[in-house]
Amino acid sequence: MVIGGCLAMVYSVGIGSPATTEFFRAIGATELHFGLLTGLPLSMLILQFVGAAALNRATRRKGVFIACLVACRLMYLGIAFLPFLLRQTHPAAVLPAVIVLIAISAATHNFAIPFWFSWMADLIPKRILNRVWGWRQRAMYFTWTLSFLLVTLLLYRTSQPATVTFPILALLAVAAGVTDVLLFLRVREPPNLIRKEAHPLRDGLAPLRHPEFRTFVLFSCLWAFATTCAASFMQLYVLKVLHVALWKTALIWCLQGLGTALASSFWGRLADRHGQRPIITVCVALKPLIVAVFFFLTPGNVHWLLPLAFVPDGMLNSGHMLAANGYMLSIAPRENRSMFIAAITGLAGLAGGISTMLAGAVLAHTADWSAEWLGRPLNHYHLLFGASFLMRAACFPLARAIREPGSSGSLKLVNAILDDWPSPRLPRFPVGLYRRRP
Repeated sequence: MVIGGCLAMVYSVGIGSPATTEFFRAIGATELHFGLLTGLPLSMLILQFVGAAALNRATRRKGVFIACLVACRLMYLGIAFLPFLLRQTHPAAVLPAVIVLIAISAATHNFAIPFWFSWMADLIPKRILNRVWGWRQRAMYFTWTLSFLLVTLLLYRTSQPATVTFPILALLAVAAGVTDVLLFLRVREPPNLIRKEAHPLRDGLAPLRHPEFRTFVLFSCLWAFATTCAASFMQLYVLKVLHVALWKTALIWCLQGLGTALASSFWGRLADRHGQRPIITVCVALKPLIVAVFFFLTPGNVHWLLPLAFVPDGMLNSGHMLAANGYMLSIAPRENRSMFIAAITGLAGLAGGISTMLAGAVLAHTADWSAEWLGRPLNHYHLLFGASFLMRAACFPLARAIREPGSSGSLKLVNAILDDWPSPRLPRFPVGLYRRRP
């Protein structure tokens, strides 16, 4: 599972680096197209409900998962090489064909995700669930960082345009991605718990009837809407508006993965001791800061300010991802687990997809907007960043409303972080003075 996850990160970087963004720009993508290129795959997460309904009647999970994931990843060869085939004969069809292929690839992938989560949840003992996910996430994001560094080196050493470099990266990525999936042929598969009385509508509504899970579903949807509208366009903003070189953009982005890798095991240990809810609350409280940083970026400071912000932001991403997965898998009942997973990933993905497509439309219709704030020029991207900042901050009360019996309070978690963080004591001063007062 860990080796497969690392290969999946190689695949993810190969198809999702700044070279991909530049490739889409090279074949004519505008902000509106980027909204579709990012938003449609997120919206396809709704197909996890279909996958969950199918899973409740499936005796085996391995075959469906492997077939769907191999097909999904092979489609990226078409995405990478189709523009070469259509450019001369049907140039107007290039972008629509790429968008359709990306949507189909995402649909195939998301149909299979409940099969994988259900399968893995049956293999990992609940008492060590968070630590296992933390170890896996740490290894994956170290691989992600190394892969980004290799992509950075390639982009630095080559003078070829993105229309040449991206297909090469996609070819390597698909090879790693297919290998990842085929490794699961050797993984043991416990029998699936079939629900003979399964009813799609009743099963689909079950997560919303669950008192603890209902709040988490609402929070996840609003959080996805708040974050993706800005996150989907950050890389484009750095490349298009700040004019950062492609290889420098790749180098900066790899630091976010480094932060995720460094903190994953740490968050896993904390989650096993204190629960997932306080970790989600702390991470959500601090996540608006990365959007605020984008208000202060300039072509002169982006090379040092954004890397400084991305490392701690990656650490927050690590905590939130691990805690959200842990909560989802631990609260969901085994007999309808797939539908509970789909309620989070599917509905949140749909919310994120709608948010991204709306954001792309807003950017397209406000292209001429400009203003000034604190002596700094603002453009239409800053409207998006400002809206995302406010929406992220508004999600904090919802994060606090998440219920998890037996979990610690947020303040107790902060104290544990200050005690356990693997760094010198300087960051704990002067907080420790007040915390230890009688």
